[in-house]
Amino acid sequence: METDLLYSRLITPFCNFQLGVQYANEWGEGDNEDRWSGVIALQGLAPYKFEFDNSLYISEDGDFSLEVEAEYDLRITQRLVLQPLVAMGFAFQDIPERSLGTGMTSVKLDLRLRYEIKREFAPYLGLRSSFLVGKTDNIAEASGQDTEQLLFLAGVRFAF
Repeated sequence: METDLLYSRLITPFCNFQLGVQYANEWGEGDNEDRWSGVIALQGLAPYKFEFDNSLYISEDGDFSLEVEAEYDLRITQRLVLQPLVAMGFAFQDIPERSLGTGMTSVKLDLRLRYEIKREFAPYLGLRSSFLVGKTDNIAEASGQDTEQLLFLAGVRFAF
């Protein structure tokens, strides 16, 4: 579970600078690990209406990681929207306690279909394929963890 609390400031007509903290909790067998990180982010709309969200995380242990995300809304009708999304994770150094290796760590590919009852309220169904890459993939395989997941998604998008 990850929760970001961010202050956002518009710096160009289509781009926000964000600053804040992230609380993350990882559940596993035995110990639950809590982690706090500082966050510096850019979020906005790129040319051709691609939405982007780039976040740099600095953990309480001084570890640096980066998440890069891009998505695009394909309107099927005025209310029905197909949204592909790609997200990539990077670590700037090995983080053994999180089983992360230096370099690209993970890739997520989403495809969501949402119905906008109102622009502010839209239920969706989707599919997510996520997999580990690089050194992180090798670390996970060596410890017997799954390196690929296929998930079905269901949720509600709120905007305000």
